[in-house]
Amino acid sequence: MNAQDLKNSILQRAIEGKLVPQRKEEGTAKELLAEIRAEKARLIKEKKIKKSKPLPEITDDEKPFDIPESWEWVRFEDIFEIARGGSPRPIKQFLTESDDGINWIKIGDTDIGGKYILCTKEKIIPEGLSKTKLVEPGDLLLTNSMSYGRPYILKTRGAIHDGWLVLSPYLKQTDKEFFYYVISSTYVHNQQFTAFKPLAHRPRPRPARL
Repeated sequence: MNAQDLKNSILQRAIEGKLVPQRKEEGTAKELLAEIRAEKARLIKEKKIKKSKPLPEITDDEKPFDIPESWEWVRFEDIFEIARGGSPRPIKQFLTESDDGINWIKIGDTDIGGKYILCTKEKIIPEGLSKTKLVEPGDLLLTNSMSYGRPYILKTRGAIHDGWLVLSPYLKQTDKEFFYYVISSTYVHNQQFTAFKPLAHRPRPRPARL
């Protein structure tokens, strides 16, 4: 077994709940989901996010393996608001070197196999925001073109073009590091990224587990 196969094996055991013992004092996924739903309802009431359509129930056929009793199968949309970026065009007219420019986050600002996006090479003028998507530190970004489905944790504020998807957790204390590794796992990489294609093609969203 080489180093990559070992890493994949460890990640797979982790997402199946087999890597470490489950502790009762840590609570259950059902309790955490109730907290997430309450926060989502608050954000909708305050008109900070839009109300989404009900998601289909997860069937037994969609569950690829058994998980601990304290865990729950959910869809990514149960935990995150998922959106696609956009680009002001022609982009050259919106680029700036001014200090008040907004970071323009490009896939070229990342490293394959990296985890964080710390800075950008380019900025855009504030007027470009109406044609793009503003993202915040702590958001999860996924490449939506080129090498599809590479996850990154954002460490700076900026705007993204349509080659990105952003996963903004409803609950701010959501462990982004955990989900970075979940999304990086072989299971998710092979099975789950159609969950994000409804932004363009609207297939049935796939489940994740919490």
